[in-house]
Formats: sequence, structure tokens, C-alpha cells
Amino acid sequence: MMSSRRLFGHYHVTPTPTAMKEAHDLFKYYGDYQEVRKHALKLAFWPMEHAEHAGKVIDLDWDEIIAMPAPRAFELRIDDVIGGHDNLRVIFYAFGKKIILPDDVMPRLFTIGVMQKKTKRFSNNDLRTFSARVTIIRRRYYSEYL
Repeated sequence: MMSSRRLFGHYHVTPTPTAMKEAHDLFKYYGDYQEVRKHALKLAFWPMEHAEHAGKVIDLDWDEIIAMPAPRAFELRIDDVIGGHDNLRVIFYAFGKKIILPDDVMPRLFTIGVMQKKTKRFSNNDLRTFSARVTIIRRRYYSEYL
């Protein structure tokens, strides 16, 4: 069933409950949470053919998390200071093929985490966590395409 609301961009950005909880825990005020959400929704314009490992989305930078085993997630870098936090990252995953799930009108892109990155690298724990979240999404939504 198609939604009566019109969607813009190339992807339907879908936050996971875990990403929403991490954002909620990170920000004291609801307005700060909504500002990060606004940045994440710009991922709707993420390039459909993302052959490059890094690039720009509207006014935000993104990069593939190379240290992660395949299938890899990506990080969206937010340069703004929001709620006193700088160096914010929205971790997201898009299935490698343009697959439109049943009852959707465009392919989905999932936000799987929100964090303040304090060092240049992701910890091994972060990488394992991102990998597990990607695996859950792939099994839940794309198992018939694997």
C-alpha cells in the first residue's frame, strides 16, 4: 500500500529502535535530538550508485567503515556541535542492490547508530556492534535476496 505522503530523495531513511535510543540517550533536549534527526534524513539523497567509498551528501560528509568486515556500514559525519557534542556520527546501512521492499515506494537506508566519536578509529567493540546490527537488518529484510 502506498503512503499518501510524498517522499523525496533516493532512499526512505528508516531509523532502527537502537539508533533512536542512542540518540535519545546522547541528547538532553528534544530539540537536539530533532536536529540530529534532520541531518540523518538528508541521507535520503545519498547517491544511489555509491561506488565511491566516501563523498558528500548535501552538506554532510560520509565514508565507508573500512575496518568493518563486509558487508560494511557507513558513517555520516556531522560537523555541527549539537547539544554540546561535537564529532557526531550517524552509522547507517544500505543494502548493496536497489531493492524495494514490499509496501515501500523506494529502497530503504537504515540508520543503525548515533555516537560521538572520541578517537580517530572505531573500537573493536564498535565494529562488532555495527556488524551485528547489519546482520540483523540483512536477515530481517533481505534474507530472500542473499
